[in-house]
Amino acid sequence: MAEARQVVKYTFLKVEAPVLSWPAEEREAAVREFTELLEAGPTGETLLAYSTVGLRGDCDVLIWQAADNRRRHPAGGIAVAGHPAGAYLRVAHSFLAMMKPSPYLGRHKHPDQEGRRTRLKPAGGRYLFVYPMVKKRIWYRLPYERRKAMMVEHFAIGHRYPQVKINTAYSFGLDDQEFVVAFECDQPAAFLDLVMELGSRRRAATRNARRRSSPACSCRRPMPCSSRSA
Repeated sequence: MAEARQVVKYTFLKVEAPVLSWPAEEREAAVREFTELLEAGPTGETLLAYSTVGLRGDCDVLIWQAADNRRRHPAGGIAVAGHPAGAYLRVAHSFLAMMKPSPYLGRHKHPDQEGRRTRLKPAGGRYLFVYPMVKKRIWYRLPYERRKAMMVEHFAIGHRYPQVKINTAYSFGLDDQEFVVAFECDQPAAFLDLVMELGSRRRAATRNARRRSSPACSCRRPMPCSSRSA
């Protein structure tokens, strides 16, 4: 029997402005309340919290969740709206996706390989760079073998940046985007260099087949609350 695919949820939250004027004791109590909300989620799922403070203006927190589709939908893991803490939080962005093997790998294989996993396995990097992606129709009109050759080249480029781990999830029919990609690393410079190299090859080969890859969200750990990974 094939391994069950995990459903992955990226929820970006914005702390309402009035909270910033609260006394320090009230803000600390709100953080504890939010921590309890995270810890109350079901066991056996991946749940990580990141800060976007100082990195984006439209959100403050990312909750990154993954759970077995057959057992529990991760979108229900944190009932923000129904909890007292939800009165001070609003959802700025929300992306739903599912893990599945890449159709372009073929015999390209190595241990714990990105693109073959059906379960999310975070590496624990200090930074996480997340963006939803939609490709232009020109990409899908290319012959499969040409698309595969370009993706194999991208895999080879990624191997030159072992300090950056990519997590790709698929959203076709589940959400507005087609993919959600999340890069983990400890040094943002390595991620920037990787994306620049991938971008230069992509533009040359496909006349920029990507239609949309925004919002691009930069996130940082640790959050002042607990996190766990199955």
